[in-house]
Amino acid sequence: KPRMADTFSALSQFQQDCLEHGKPPLFAVATSAVREASNGEEFVRLALEKTGIKIEIIPWEEEARLTLEGVFWKIPHANRKILTFDIGGGSTEFILSEGKKIVSFCSSSLGVVRLTEKFIHQHPVDPAEYENLTQYLHQEIHTLQQKLSAFQPQVLIGTAGTVTTLAAIKENIYPYDPEKIHAAVLSRQDIETLEQDLKGKSLKQRLQLKALEPGREDLIIAGTAIVLETMRAFQCNPLLVSEYSLREGILLKALGTSTS
Repeated sequence: KPRMADTFSALSQFQQDCLEHGKPPLFAVATSAVREASNGEEFVRLALEKTGIKIEIIPWEEEARLTLEGVFWKIPHANRKILTFDIGGGSTEFILSEGKKIVSFCSSSLGVVRLTEKFIHQHPVDPAEYENLTQYLHQEIHTLQQKLSAFQPQVLIGTAGTVTTLAAIKENIYPYDPEKIHAAVLSRQDIETLEQDLKGKSLKQRLQLKALEPGREDLIIAGTAIVLETMRAFQCNPLLVSEYSLREGILLKALGTSTS
């Protein structure tokens, strides 16, 4: 219940921010956390009651389609074989597609918050803890790979905070500039170098990196490990970074420019 209250407070703040720009239409969607929650319908009902915002719980297929709409908004997609992965706090989604055409998709419980709480308790990172994390990821991602197994991807695209943060740190982009982040390219060696540097720093030392947003200083370790294990498992190098994802896909759909 306290987490619900925090969410309603955030929704009310978003609503207030929107009202400062006139009275634009509001679109709110809920994904895996609400889809899978036993009280998801109650959450949606209370959100409407307390904030006046109607939340749509979208199915995973729709989430995958809209994610690709956002990802490919400003990235040429052609008809290449692509693996897109979206790292979140509680889960990571993997989508295999030919261009925008979804071939296979899979959701996992490999979220950065979940993995950090389970494995990473010391900063600088304890080698044994990190080894346990990478072994776990190796097993889980190889299992996911077998589930997806439609084809070997030619292009790997990552989206959400971990990959955009890695791009910002590598290029020392501060203040944050979405246009410079979107379509940035990171080699596996780039990410391995960042991984070693971040692992060796305390939380305070990581926060001295201007491009690292406060609140990510602990989570970036598990996030980086997910990226590297994905690159290794699918034998994809380099990584193409997408600043845009589900949010932009929802916007494009609302504007009527989505092909979903």
